Amino acid sequence: MFDENYFRSRAVRKIPKSSKLHSVGTLTFIRHDGKSQEVGFGSGLEHDAALCCIYHPEFLDLEEQLERIMARKTGTVATPYWFDYRLTLVGGKRIALSVKYAKKASTLAYQRTMEAVRAVAVPEIADQVNTISERNIDPTLLANCRLFHAARFPEEVLDDRVKKALTQLDRPMAIHEALEQAGIGPDGFWSAVRAIRWGDVEVLSRGIIDEHAVIRPLTAIEEAA
Repeated sequence: MFDENYFRSRAVRKIPKSSKLHSVGTLTFIRHDGKSQEVGFGSGLEHDAALCCIYHPEFLDLEEQLERIMARKTGTVATPYWFDYRLTLVGGKRIALSVKYAKKASTLAYQRTMEAVRAVAVPEIADQVNTISERNIDPTLLANCRLFHAARFPEEVLDDRVKKALTQLDRPMAIHEALEQAGIGPDGFWSAVRAIRWGDVEVLSRGIIDEHAVIRPLTAIEEAA
């Protein structure tokens, strides 16, 4: 249901509702104002690219299937091109993104197309143009972005309690240990994930975030600096 707290997809170019060859659909991210924004994807790769953008530390906004630009890709006749996404960072930088599987992205024809498109896109609709392929998406990063996405809806009372406990840690500690020490237990795991997402604590251990991930307060990092 769409209302004043849930905003529809802003895609200018229509995204198919179904496909025999690709995973298509929509996902929803929580905007900085706390409202929900729908964003569409036309393939599994676009879905994964969108998640990696949304959970980038400097993320501000993500728009899909932008208004077409006209570029002379070959010859003298300008033809239309649609970027899959435009990522906007908190500092205002706009990055137009073309999502393509590596097999196509590595072709000379595609690279020449992007040269022509980039010449028009910057600065008309973006400050930078990038291509994302499956080779650019780290599996561990993607897994953690999926985790952040699953934890995107806040539980204010529990989140505040967990945040207070985690930001007062006096030493690095596994998430499950910190939650047990605070008398919260496993029910606080998703709140801990949100604390990581919003930069209240830092993960020191590598790999996919789980209850064994070692964390420390961000304040401890700042004081050490």
